[in-house]
Amino acid sequence: MKGKARNLKYLVTTIPFFLLIVCFMVIPLANLVINSLKDPQTGAFTLENYRTVFTKLLYQTAIWNSVRLALISTAIGIVIAFLTAMAITELGYRARKNFMPILNMTQNFTGFPLAFAFMILVGNSGFLVLLDQKCFGGRLFQNYNLYSGNGLLPLFVYFAIPLGTLLLIPSFSAIRKEWKEAAELMQASQATFWTKVGIPVLMPGICGTIGMLFADALTTYTTVYMIMSTNFPTLPIKISFMFSGDMKQQVELGSALSVVMICIILLAMGLSGMARNWLAKGRSA
Repeated sequence: MKGKARNLKYLVTTIPFFLLIVCFMVIPLANLVINSLKDPQTGAFTLENYRTVFTKLLYQTAIWNSVRLALISTAIGIVIAFLTAMAITELGYRARKNFMPILNMTQNFTGFPLAFAFMILVGNSGFLVLLDQKCFGGRLFQNYNLYSGNGLLPLFVYFAIPLGTLLLIPSFSAIRKEWKEAAELMQASQATFWTKVGIPVLMPGICGTIGMLFADALTTYTTVYMIMSTNFPTLPIKISFMFSGDMKQQVELGSALSVVMICIILLAMGLSGMARNWLAKGRSA
């Protein structure tokens, strides 16, 4: 009886948490799905909103732009984040203690501050661009334009690196010191150790981090909007415009776009989760 009473007490304390989940996740998500299946004129059930999303070039472009930037920035970011996390771990506790505040600060340096910083540095009249024109005749930045899809890629990579590093650092605790000592005794190089032992052991954590980085990049809104406004369509920008457009709100179509974005995120997270579980089972077998 005492055990049941204690469990009931703990269960009661979680009620506010579940209320928040229902109010801010379940209800809005259900509302999105219902609205996405409504005809904007009659309110009748229809799949026309989804047909528009997948057949109209503007929305196809927005989906492709978001997915492309997310995939490329995740691929580049996970490599740099892995090397950074490995370096911090190898340098020891003191280096980790000193680097963690920097990583936390960098990871939160997104949105308007990040967009403003890039515009000051590499915008059309940015400091580095003007310096390049004066010292090198504009050769260094002649093929770079911040105000383009490819020009936005460094921003996505920028905020993928600290987030990926923070997520990967705990995974390196799985690398035992004895394994490195055994590899040294067998005269194995660092590259051999990491390719044969280190990376396979860390792959479950890497897969989980990849899913998080992809989801974070796919939902990026403020940074892109501050630089490109609505001139470069992405899913978050088109969704925002549907719900807060100056001319006419298109709630039903915006809901359909939101559901599509959620499905892409769930697919990416699901694939990364399946890969993580498969690799974890293979390692424990």
